[in-house]
Amino acid sequence: MSKHAQETKTPGEYEEGPDEMAYGEKALDGASSDGSSDDETAHGAAPGVSKVEAFNRVLYKSGRSGKLLLWALAVSIMITMFVYALDQGITTTVFSAMATSTFGLHENLAAVSTASQIIRAISKPFIGKMADITSRPTTYCVVVFFYVIGFVVAASSSTFAAYVIGISFTAVGKSGLDLLSDILVGDLTPLEWRGFFGSLLSTPFIVTVPINGFIASGFAPDHWRWGLGMFAIMVPVLISPAIATLYVMQWRGKKMGMVSMAGSKMQRSGDEDTGPKTVRSWLALLYRGLIEIDMVGLVLLGFAFALILLPFTLAKAASGGWSNPSMIAMIVVGFVILVGFVLFECFVAPKPLMTRRILRNRAFLAAVVIDVFNQMASSVRNTYFSSYVWVIKPWTTYQWTIFLGITTMGLSLLGPFVGLLQRSTHRYKNLMMFGAVGKLVAYGLFVDAGSNTMTQSTARLTVAQLLFCLGSFSVVGARVGSQASVPHEDMATVISLLSLWSTLGSSVGSAISSAIWTNMMLERMQRELPTVPLATLEKLYGSIIKVRAGYAFDSPIRQGVIRAYAQTNGIIAITALCLAAIPVVATLFMPNYYLGKQQNAVTSKGLDGEHVEVPRLEEHAGERKWYHRLRDAYRRDV
Repeated sequence: MSKHAQETKTPGEYEEGPDEMAYGEKALDGASSDGSSDDETAHGAAPGVSKVEAFNRVLYKSGRSGKLLLWALAVSIMITMFVYALDQGITTTVFSAMATSTFGLHENLAAVSTASQIIRAISKPFIGKMADITSRPTTYCVVVFFYVIGFVVAASSSTFAAYVIGISFTAVGKSGLDLLSDILVGDLTPLEWRGFFGSLLSTPFIVTVPINGFIASGFAPDHWRWGLGMFAIMVPVLISPAIATLYVMQWRGKKMGMVSMAGSKMQRSGDEDTGPKTVRSWLALLYRGLIEIDMVGLVLLGFAFALILLPFTLAKAASGGWSNPSMIAMIVVGFVILVGFVLFECFVAPKPLMTRRILRNRAFLAAVVIDVFNQMASSVRNTYFSSYVWVIKPWTTYQWTIFLGITTMGLSLLGPFVGLLQRSTHRYKNLMMFGAVGKLVAYGLFVDAGSNTMTQSTARLTVAQLLFCLGSFSVVGARVGSQASVPHEDMATVISLLSLWSTLGSSVGSAISSAIWTNMMLERMQRELPTVPLATLEKLYGSIIKVRAGYAFDSPIRQGVIRAYAQTNGIIAITALCLAAIPVVATLFMPNYYLGKQQNAVTSKGLDGEHVEVPRLEEHAGERKWYHRLRDAYRRDV
């Protein structure tokens, strides 16, 4: 290596250890010396990103009108996330438990959760590619369509199957809101502010948690259908400003001869066919989209996870249980399809979901492991946690809802604070470790030592709920670190892939929780209440509404059910505790990029496409470990 190369080498290019890759690690396979990817080197600067950066440069410098448009977009996104927060805070916890109990199938709560999470996961890359092929506001319109149809079908369902179909449609809508908002924040913010503004998307939960308490009190347990129908009206109304603002940005960019972030990828790259649209051109566009999205791979992945996970939620109710041939057949076929998916991605897929350079990206892989096991542990705990609290505490519906929302509210409050810490320290790895250990302690508080039951202590449950808020340190760090590890043109792909695998992790967690619940709960109820007829126990097993409505809190039957719930949820909590230990280890392998004014840590360019100076290693020597400084001193002496 030449002397000049040694002098200009960024601090992250040392090879000795993970902490030394802190500032400018070449995260992608084949990155050139200036940080550009293979594609950029071979084909020139990425045209799509360059056009968006040019529009950003004009927008930021266009005075009052440009700032007004930016503020309008920011406010619109926050209104959109307010809708998302209302939905997440009440439909997935309160209304789902009430709906399954109404149909007498409360034990299938995890099956519904597993199915909807698989759909949310698979739809992430689909929605991301749709935003590229069409435009972001158009994709928002499609998302709203699925949202509204899903809520209408679920609210009007007369059978459990119809309810599941409706919830599946809403899963696509939720997936789209979440993904598109993250992508827009990534387009508009530099790394040093990415964690802060990304966390602001969750701040509506601070308002919606207490509001949800009143909503739940008004609709639960008997009027949950009206609660779902309410969202079919609220969602299109509140999301309209975001869609309108993005269309205005798209129109303004076209008028200026530029392309905004709202435009399609083909517009940004100059590949858009400006000629008249024919049936043949639309079919060609559809075919190109299916190839870009790796539709075959996504279908294989979705079927594989569905066939592997759903038997864990359905086996107990099947004739003969696990000895039922259909259960074994589903799992075997599921694993065969999963192997087929891997082979297809490696040898056949024209556009695989995860390219070689992404698979060699250490930051992305570490973030995937962290998010997958965090989501898995949370899903294991959360699936039946609301039902557990409903049964063991004589609380009102409002108190119950507020207690369940403590963690959500705390995460929302802490997230921006974590972002400010990242802005101040320009680091995130140590913060992630703090959060991962804090969550581990929280899971430990759930378990009563010696009895392996879930605690019934209000104090311990509350402290645990508060400690779970420390997960913000891990979540925000993984998000920023993974986005920092790729150039701008790969950011949307990384966001969608990280969401894909973490959401699949949630589905695995729901399946694990369901397997424990369905195999233990009824047996524990029979053990604790041996004199109660089996038919009565099955009714109590199938509906938490009947447990509360039919028996006083101090009655022997209610107390027996509480003991059964505590024993079953104790095993669930221990399982979650074991899963939560893995992110602690995975955090050690996370690079610690310098978070500055650059859009990413690979190309070191700002939002306007201009080069951004990244501090050298010597400027941050005091922040580095003592043995790194000792090594550098030795090298200088030699």
